[in-house]
Amino acid sequence: MANDQSLAKSIVDFFSRCGLSIQDQHDCCSFTTQRFPDASVKIAPFQGYCSLTLFVNEDTVVQFRPQCYRLDMRVTDEARVLYGYLAPDTKYLATLPTSGLLVYSMDRISGVSLRDFRKARDESGISYDISVQLCKDFALFQSRAWDKNTQSQFELGIVGKSIRSRLRSLLMKLPARFRSTAGRLLRNIHQVEALPWVLTHGDITSGNIMINPVSGHLLGLVDWAEAEYLPFGISLYGLEEILGEITATGFRYHPNANDLRQLFWDELRKEILALYESHIFEGVQLARDLGVLLWHGIAFDNGAIDRVVQEGKDLEEVLRLDAFLDTKVLPPTEKLSKI
Repeated sequence: MANDQSLAKSIVDFFSRCGLSIQDQHDCCSFTTQRFPDASVKIAPFQGYCSLTLFVNEDTVVQFRPQCYRLDMRVTDEARVLYGYLAPDTKYLATLPTSGLLVYSMDRISGVSLRDFRKARDESGISYDISVQLCKDFALFQSRAWDKNTQSQFELGIVGKSIRSRLRSLLMKLPARFRSTAGRLLRNIHQVEALPWVLTHGDITSGNIMINPVSGHLLGLVDWAEAEYLPFGISLYGLEEILGEITATGFRYHPNANDLRQLFWDELRKEILALYESHIFEGVQLARDLGVLLWHGIAFDNGAIDRVVQEGKDLEEVLRLDAFLDTKVLPPTEKLSKI
């Protein structure tokens, strides 16, 4: 019952934020049933902040978005080209005449989210074999951007246009213990900007990572709405979401997290031989830390991403910063000496 009430509230809140009515909500349902006659339609069990999501049969997602959160079809098409089945095939369907909501359809990626899989495991936890497979597949996912990126002309997005200004704001306003990282990144930002700029998923969380619950294989990522071109490595913050999870007392890493992290990097180097070059490896490590600061050092306020997190106000994000900025990876020169 509590979950049903939470879902109902999230839907009411979405329409309220958009200044829409109950009739507009009915219009969304009517459009879907008319567009997909005789299909099974149900509300998705988890709703995002920026959209209303419905499941049509077992293979299609229909999503309604206001103009301010519209999808960039060039980006979603490019994601499909670069990442293949790991990104859903997305199509624009219509604009509802009364509410102005944009309607999209996309492939429903199979499997379960990593978040739901963890909940179902309860105290037993995730097996080491499943974690190994997921880390290997996440490395392959990251390498696709490096290997297949042939985009020579691209338009910078919200984050890409403002990396330096965001870093300066982080340097001034972050809790004091994180400012040295922001300063180091600002001094060396040229190394990050010199990396290939690749199409980067904008929100790699456990809820957006879809896996095979039996094998641990990565089946895809959902929610590409915030994807944009950024220096390679910025989305590596997502690895930490695979290696651990937030709890009431902090971000808790699972057993063998350090070994799994090293496994990920070993696999990534197999796919991207350039990472054996120390200056590129150092640049990617900087990009990874930059991603941590950009995604967890800046708050999400009603869709805005322009306020630096504060101690006591943004607890989960600060806990992630404490955990994510205290990780170590074996440099390629040391690894090579052991082969």
